[in-house]
Amino acid sequence: MERSAKNITKLHDILSEKQLDHILSKTAKPGAKIISYDLESLTTGISGFLGDYLKLTLQVQEDIVRKIHLFIKTLPKNNQTKFDIILQNNFNKKEATVYKLFEEMDDTEDPNPWRPKAYIYNENMLVMSDLSIEGYKSYPVTKYLDKNHVMVTATSVARFHAAFANYATKKTLNEGKPYDFLDEYGYFRNEPLFLDPKWSQSAGKLTSNFLKEFSKNSKKFPANLEERLVDLYLKAYKDIKYYEDTFNVIIHKDLWFNNILFRYSGDVATNAILLDYQCTRFAPPAFDMMLFLYFSTNRNFRECHESEVLRHYYSVFSESLGDDTKRRLTALNYDLDTFLVWCEKARFYAMMQPAGVFPVILMDSVQAQKTFNKSETLTDLFETDRSAAAIDYAKENNIYRNKVLDLFEEIIAKYV
Repeated sequence: MERSAKNITKLHDILSEKQLDHILSKTAKPGAKIISYDLESLTTGISGFLGDYLKLTLQVQEDIVRKIHLFIKTLPKNNQTKFDIILQNNFNKKEATVYKLFEEMDDTEDPNPWRPKAYIYNENMLVMSDLSIEGYKSYPVTKYLDKNHVMVTATSVARFHAAFANYATKKTLNEGKPYDFLDEYGYFRNEPLFLDPKWSQSAGKLTSNFLKEFSKNSKKFPANLEERLVDLYLKAYKDIKYYEDTFNVIIHKDLWFNNILFRYSGDVATNAILLDYQCTRFAPPAFDMMLFLYFSTNRNFRECHESEVLRHYYSVFSESLGDDTKRRLTALNYDLDTFLVWCEKARFYAMMQPAGVFPVILMDSVQAQKTFNKSETLTDLFETDRSAAAIDYAKENNIYRNKVLDLFEEIIAKYV
């Protein structure tokens, strides 16, 4: 098997013969052979914060020679701190479980899929098709989503939640008792990273310092602004959890631009695929929709369109439910009005979670690599003070500054 000169490593350092055979069984005709490959790093900067990202192209001999394009995510090899964070928070374990559940839910082909199909998924690695070859594109992180992109994403989120709801109903009927997801997968209950008070203290310090540096209203802020913000972060991170006596599903919890890919007809987005399930939790579905809105839209959009988006989500969700699931939700008194009440309950967390991570995830990938990819300094940045890096970058990048500042000032207006 030949390899390209641009390869960063040997293929068999990443995938075993057994794994390669499994991928071929899913993507090629029987008897197909790999005759060469290209394996390269996906980007020069950070393309994501919870793994290393690779692009693999296999040259396969079938009746003719053709290419199979794959995306690979692995545990970080050169950052022990990130490696430890992933293991301690069960990030990869959660994602592998979600892909296992996806196959149990429904493995049929879908012309408008809301999720990718993975060929290999375990706690060390994820391998799936390179969706860019199928025409899917990411949205620029420098912009907010417009209504078209928001609606197609809401459709995919609704179908995701409905698929799990139908799966839980099927399990309940087959087992003859209510399906207890957390009894089987208890590691979906929390994330130690965000429950650690040091994270909230660091986030509160950054938010306070950023506001004092850039907000025109900084002179009106209370003297104990930092302390009050730390308290808000501490309270918010306890809000997202399983709630008894209502409807809970697997929620994505990280629906920002890097984790959504769009397919287009001309300039119109026609479908959205949801990626990266490492941060999934088990909670009321309203948390996902409110998080998505605060991650991806500005205050003016939410004031104008939030109700319409949420009602569209619920309409698609309801249409995607089986009859047995509809009866189960009726017994839980879960309807549109209940969903909207939960959306309001979820708003506080949905504002605070993006505020805590915006200064990191909105950075240009190359700048983020310089700032947040050093194992020896990452812990200090997350647990003590990352203000300087965010403020310095904000002075150079107006778009970054304004997006972070807009959300911080909305929090001040509503909660301080």
